[in-house]
Amino acid sequence: MKKTVLLLLFSSIYWSLLAQETPFLRLDIRNNFLNQKIDFLDGPKVLTKVEMQTLMSQATPETADLYRKSVSNQQIANILAIGGFVSAIGTTVYLIAPRQQSSQASNLAWPLLISSVVFEISSGIFNRNARNIARETVDSYNLVRTEPPVYFEDNRIDMPILSYSIRF
Repeated sequence: MKKTVLLLLFSSIYWSLLAQETPFLRLDIRNNFLNQKIDFLDGPKVLTKVEMQTLMSQATPETADLYRKSVSNQQIANILAIGGFVSAIGTTVYLIAPRQQSSQASNLAWPLLISSVVFEISSGIFNRNARNIARETVDSYNLVRTEPPVYFEDNRIDMPILSYSIRF
């Protein structure tokens, strides 16, 4: 019994070490409060925008162009998400706020509702485009990449290879 447990433990450690040696960029897409965040990963390290720009400039021009399109679509999606959030708050405040007595009804509610829906739909479209173009960028970069990743250079000590921690 103890031998099989040790064998399983050592085989799982071996497979986890092999899994960390993949020399490819990966995507991590997370949702935050208003929108999504696209992170590019080289091993366990999250790359900054400056590092991504230097990597993409070293790759083919098509890859660098795809990265720029992805970043611009993400920025447009962020602006539209903020506009949708402000429009939704404005619509809610307008509909809930008490009104003064008037013989003429206000026609402002429908344009506010429609603008809120349009902002949210267009933000989702740009989010999807940014996500798809980012995936295409990573695939394009990984196909032309021949050198090992930056993370696995010799004598690097900024990030441990085994980054698992046991919490008590």
